[in-house]
Amino acid sequence: MAQIFRDDDHDTVVKKYAELVQKNNPEQFKVFTILTEGNDIKLGGLTPDIVLNDNDGNRVIMVIEVETATSIDLAQAETRWKPIASAVANFQLLVPKGTSGRAKRLCKKIGIKSKIQEY
Repeated sequence: MAQIFRDDDHDTVVKKYAELVQKNNPEQFKVFTILTEGNDIKLGGLTPDIVLNDNDGNRVIMVIEVETATSIDLAQAETRWKPIASAVANFQLLVPKGTSGRAKRLCKKIGIKSKIQEY
């Protein structure tokens, strides 16, 4: 199983986490990432980092935005999190260990709900 480290770059975390989700839920989800060639999934006008669709690939189950320690800020929250979270019922943030408090405060400030998980 791929281990995710806090110092991994954004795209590495996206790739490793998507692989982990797919490996642990092979019958439940089809996993698409911002790195998937030909991925044309848009929510709020943006391509999310990770999209979990039902196994038929037709319905969005969850959207996960991956952040690094430097990308958890108000600009990111307003320009990416809010439009995507507004377009889907189940929005999750994946943030480095020790940064979930900052992410929660930003979610509250911009008025969105998100499950926040640390890596």
